[in-house]
Amino acid sequence: MPISPFPRAAASPRNALIDGSAEPETALDHAASTSLDTVYRTEAGGLKAYFIRRLRRGEPPADYVQECFARLATVMARKPVREPRRYLRVIARNLLFERTRQLRSRSAIEQLPLSPAFEPSAPPDQANALEANDVLKAYRHAVGELPEKTRAAFLLHRVDELTYKEIGNRLGISIPTVQYHVARAFAHIDAALEQG
Repeated sequence: MPISPFPRAAASPRNALIDGSAEPETALDHAASTSLDTVYRTEAGGLKAYFIRRLRRGEPPADYVQECFARLATVMARKPVREPRRYLRVIARNLLFERTRQLRSRSAIEQLPLSPAFEPSAPPDQANALEANDVLKAYRHAVGELPEKTRAAFLLHRVDELTYKEIGNRLGISIPTVQYHVARAFAHIDAALEQG
């Protein structure tokens, strides 16, 4: 039996097997681990290709793939995921969104040696601020275009950092519906930012 590279999912008494033919925790841990292994085997290559297309040269896509599966394992430890492939895509978009936000906040500018006579028309900090401002405007516009319930679910998730369950309770919708709205919002924002 292959050893899983992922932590085993924790079982809860609520999910115990009814027939008692095996220990509930062991059987559930094995099922979650096997399921995660299967998802890894089928999706890791596609995720790596996805990141290669979107990352800068020198950024290792394998790190992002690993982070996607670590986050998926965390979620699968708490609850079953019906469509892990779609869920991985949402996680991947979130990672890229977080990466972009971190890159903007750092504003690391590579200094090029210039002659003392050279005077740029706009300071590099100002140019970066203008670019970041344009991206922020496009982001806000994309969020503003979202349907009301989708926008509410997205903002509760990203700004207020509520769990899907908390969002579902607040909006009076099911957890899968919350997941649908959040994924829909990310897809719309991702498309809008790629166009801009």
